[in-house]
Amino acid sequence: MKKFLSLVKLLFVQQYRTKPTEGKKRRGGTIATYIILAVCFTPMLISIAIAMYGVGKISQGLEGGGTNICAMLIFISQGAVLLFGIPTLISNVFTVKDADKLLFLPIRSSTIFAAKLTVAYLNEVITTAVMLVFMLLPFGIGYSAPVGFYFLLLLALVLIPMLPMLLGSIIAVPMSALITKIGKNGVVKTILQVLMFAIIMGAYMFAMYEFGFIGGSEEGDPTDMAQMLLDKLQGMGAMMKYVHSDYTLAAAMLGSTFSVVIVNLLISVAENALLVALVIAMSLPFYHRMLTTSVEGVGGRSRRKAAKVTLEVKNKGVVKELIFTDLKRVMRESQMGFQCIMSLIMLPLMVVVFYFCFNISGEGDQSIVEMFKGQALYQGIAPIIFLSYMSLLGMSSNVLGIYPISRENKAIYLVKSLPVSFNKYLLAKVILATAVMVISDFVMCVLIVALFGVKWYFGLAMWFAMAALGFGGMCITTLIDLKSPKLGWTNFNQSLKNAKNSWMALLVAFVVSLVLGTISGVCLLGWYLTNTSWYMLLIMWVLIIGASVGFAAVSYKIMTKNAQRHFDNIEP
Repeated sequence: MKKFLSLVKLLFVQQYRTKPTEGKKRRGGTIATYIILAVCFTPMLISIAIAMYGVGKISQGLEGGGTNICAMLIFISQGAVLLFGIPTLISNVFTVKDADKLLFLPIRSSTIFAAKLTVAYLNEVITTAVMLVFMLLPFGIGYSAPVGFYFLLLLALVLIPMLPMLLGSIIAVPMSALITKIGKNGVVKTILQVLMFAIIMGAYMFAMYEFGFIGGSEEGDPTDMAQMLLDKLQGMGAMMKYVHSDYTLAAAMLGSTFSVVIVNLLISVAENALLVALVIAMSLPFYHRMLTTSVEGVGGRSRRKAAKVTLEVKNKGVVKELIFTDLKRVMRESQMGFQCIMSLIMLPLMVVVFYFCFNISGEGDQSIVEMFKGQALYQGIAPIIFLSYMSLLGMSSNVLGIYPISRENKAIYLVKSLPVSFNKYLLAKVILATAVMVISDFVMCVLIVALFGVKWYFGLAMWFAMAALGFGGMCITTLIDLKSPKLGWTNFNQSLKNAKNSWMALLVAFVVSLVLGTISGVCLLGWYLTNTSWYMLLIMWVLIIGASVGFAAVSYKIMTKNAQRHFDNIEP
């Protein structure tokens, strides 16, 4: 047991460990990142808590009590736990990347598996705690639940992750087998990760739409929102008897007599114990098989296949060759490729989210977008707002452009020996980051024109401006990363913890947005004073595109002027 607990502690601490930095006692960037995440998510969690309190308040008068509602809230909490738990199960339990290290320990492989599963369970307990605080606890307060409800919340913290653990294992086992089968084909791994993310986000958006958090026709009255949520939960809560472990737990938490509480509690504990047994019975043999495959290798077939590989070298020009080489390297590393691609897929996804958020009913059952998109003022202001905000997001989230040197890791030292101009090397980095961003910008502009009714020529002007701004922004962020790169990492996520780069990129994007806002503000004022003359909008977009091109040219000049000096300062 002592070895088991020590291994659990080691594995749990290892996943949250940050690599120490010389001369720094505290990781200020990491702390700042957590603070930003807390600031972003706290308002949403508080809104959920307020809604759950309202649901509990209205549920008091329901016939048969609020057992179905409480069980449904438990099930929703398990959905969130499952969402965040699957990646942990795949990466920390079933892919056995650390088998060569752990198998040398004087511990049985079943003990290692139990420790890994325990760490995954502890992660799910943390997620469960957040869901209990912001969902079940406010519901209980609004429902005026008995005292036993609050004591049983502690037991619920232990029981709720059991079902997500089973469902997560059912999903993670074939996914892990597929990832292992693919082997080192990073491109396919990246595609699979992106598809999984798209499926999860699609399911999330559908659930949010069904519950009325986005879209719909509600006016925003908290009472109406609580009633709407109650109606939704009641309709689905009638099916919760089929998820018997959740239903009996809810019945125990809201039980009015000792016998009802204890009987339902014992049934729920027994059923969750059965779920744990199923997880172990299904996962342990698969884990042993993965261990065997990892230790013994993949056999002669792969070696024969590797022997047939021939080397082909094609001259594409120095910059073009550097671009394609860099792109192949990014895509081969699945973790790096996933981070780089998702940072750009999120931008068009944000446009879709904005559409759902603004697709609420106004007067005459028309959505807000439908009410305003035909007006001249809308056509003048909306493209500018989208240009400023989406450029701000794009320039501050493009991993390819924010960490161009850091993602090279120790390979950057080899660049010093290449017979290639370092400015060409940097130009290749900037072009790659900008090219991928331009594709994302094009999809965004098409969505803005299609969903928000912006005129196509304004969409085209937005795209040109975004392309120039993206190039300039990537030049500046490349220079910033070149000045203080994060090298020596063993895991690409470690390089992303260089929070200074993100802050500086955000600052540059913010200044650019202010300049664009000033130019467009002056021109829109002139447009209004000249009775919405079309030529003022033309002048505005000419100035915006001209300023964007000028920003790109100046940024490239600054980068090429200072890059060599910073590059010479990088030493092993």
